[in-house]
Amino acid sequence: MDTAELIRQIFLILFGNSLCLALLDRKYPLKKTLIIYGIVTAVVIALGVTIGILLGMGLFYSLYPIIVNGTTLISLFFLSKRKGLSVVFTMLTVVMICTIVTLPGFYLAQAMGWSIRTEILLKLTVAAPILLFLYRYLRPAYHQMLTVINRGWGYLCLIPGLYYALILPNIIFFAPTLSENPRIFLTCMLALFIVIVSYGIIFAVYANLLREAAIRDEQQMLKIQMLSMERHANMLREGEKRAQIYRHDLSHYIADVKVLIESGNTEEALRALGSLTDRDQGISVPRYCDNATVNAILVYYIQKAENKGITVETDCKLPEKLPMEASELAMVLANAIENAINACGRLSKDSNRFITIKIVSSPQLALEISNSYTGHIMFDRNGLPISTQPGHGLGIKSIAAFVERHNGIIEYRADDSLFRLRLLVET
Repeated sequence: MDTAELIRQIFLILFGNSLCLALLDRKYPLKKTLIIYGIVTAVVIALGVTIGILLGMGLFYSLYPIIVNGTTLISLFFLSKRKGLSVVFTMLTVVMICTIVTLPGFYLAQAMGWSIRTEILLKLTVAAPILLFLYRYLRPAYHQMLTVINRGWGYLCLIPGLYYALILPNIIFFAPTLSENPRIFLTCMLALFIVIVSYGIIFAVYANLLREAAIRDEQQMLKIQMLSMERHANMLREGEKRAQIYRHDLSHYIADVKVLIESGNTEEALRALGSLTDRDQGISVPRYCDNATVNAILVYYIQKAENKGITVETDCKLPEKLPMEASELAMVLANAIENAINACGRLSKDSNRFITIKIVSSPQLALEISNSYTGHIMFDRNGLPISTQPGHGLGIKSIAAFVERHNGIIEYRADDSLFRLRLLVET
């Protein structure tokens, strides 16, 4: 049994599975994902060690694609939100990154005659910053890439797939050393260089696609804003029309009641006043705050939520005049409440579906909207929720743009079954 080679393979499995976990677009909460993936990793290592000790490393090398790569791929399919060739691309990408760390370290240790301990220490020194960089910076961009690119993953898999087919026999079956197989070493390094360049091209194309998607999102956002403002204007016009009709009819009611009272017919006068009160209640618009523009948006979306069986609680302390354009704040509320309605809509009807809206304007404009939800929510490095559905997430971008324009602070939190948006803007 080659103990040094067994240690190398254990390190490779741990590093590769850590990379897969960092890139994974998981569909389960983090704790559950870690437990499942940890069990899978432990089983793979135990199986590899058993085969290596009892049957020799040669057999382990032969079964490596099945024991390690095959098991990893199956677990990724199970744990990932997305299925299909994008998962295959993730695993092949991880294989490529692993070779960046393990191949140079292996050959350098061979050339320098270092011990296995020194070799592993060298690899850890390289692997740790790569893993950290991948998780903090590349992971959000990679998840956006999964969202933007809906097709063509088969073509993207060709490059790392060909590299995998070329590198696997050289590394696993021949297990080259620098002194014995310099040609194989040069072949592996050349293939690695070509794949790295190819990945640069892939991500350059992706960056262009992302810019085009951002332009489409901005156009779609403008359409949503225009539709929302049109709704707001229509609500104001309808309310004004009802008020004009009410004022016109009011004079007739007063005249009729006056005649009834003068004639001593108080019973009919009271009945007429009762019908007037009922009509007044029928045309009255709920008042959630003193600002007419914001109130109109609140009326529209709260009624929309209540029509879907969602309980809404409000505490909105806004004056008639705001230190900013009322239409801007109305747009933020429209997007935030719309998102909350969609989140509640994914809950079953017998669940506790609710939305809470709180706004104050002094000494600073502070807004908090919380709602019940189900599922798993991921956040990007800026703390903004990541939408996994094409065409969604525009409201979040619109709210973030409002906060940035006004030098404010925004915070999203998802705790158990409660999702909360908080923002603070200087006034």
